[in-house]
Amino acid sequence: MLDQPGVFTYRDGVAVIQLASFTIYLGFAFVLCWRHGFRRSEGWVVLVTFSTLRVLAACFQLASINYPTDSVYGGALICQGIGLAPLTLLNIGLFVRVNKFVNTIHQKIFSGISLAAIAGIVLAIYGGTESADSPTLATNDLLKASVILFAACYLAFMCLFLIFLRQWPAIPPGEQKLLLCFACCVPFMVVRFLYGILGTFVESLRPQFSVLTGGVTKFLCMAVLEEIFVVAFFVFTGMRLERLPPALRNGAKPRDSREAIGLRSRE
Repeated sequence: MLDQPGVFTYRDGVAVIQLASFTIYLGFAFVLCWRHGFRRSEGWVVLVTFSTLRVLAACFQLASINYPTDSVYGGALICQGIGLAPLTLLNIGLFVRVNKFVNTIHQKIFSGISLAAIAGIVLAIYGGTESADSPTLATNDLLKASVILFAACYLAFMCLFLIFLRQWPAIPPGEQKLLLCFACCVPFMVVRFLYGILGTFVESLRPQFSVLTGGVTKFLCMAVLEEIFVVAFFVFTGMRLERLPPALRNGAKPRDSREAIGLRSRE
């Protein structure tokens, strides 16, 4: 059941937390893009996208207090739903950067993961539109497929993490913090995906795990706070990273073993 129009509710309070947190993160995202590059492969522009989606989702939720229309609820549902894609794709830039030093993963692997996430975004948009048109805001096969794609992308990143972990000695000390960031985020991401999976696939639990009509405390503790913590780890890590040296920018690799050794000793 949707919240009563014209009344500031617990769910609206959660939206305020989202709005405040991700407005700050959006500012940091632009700083990180300026420092490390605006290219999608750098990953930080994805942080801009995700923060923007969460700000929009919060704005739609707050707008529903006085404008409880299908389009406003639909906007909130879509922005919350497709946000899983950029949250997952934050790891693209992380692993692409690590791969510059070890050259273990072919670029086509990263492109394939990106395409799968983009397909998930398309399905989430269409699925969210259909759900918004439903009287009960029910889930549908498109939303289920999008969650499966997002989860598959994250499982792929976990496999890449294990591969890079075996290359730990070859990764410069200053870059190892990227893998530590991913490891710290895993528990929060598992809980976040669990929230999406329960609300999408378990029919008996669906009413409790809806972002618009479900339990607000569950939404806060299993989705909102998880996303805030994950982005905090990425921002903290990104602000501590040095800019890549010229030898590794724009897809370049160390030109000789002497240069590679110098880069690996960089703190």
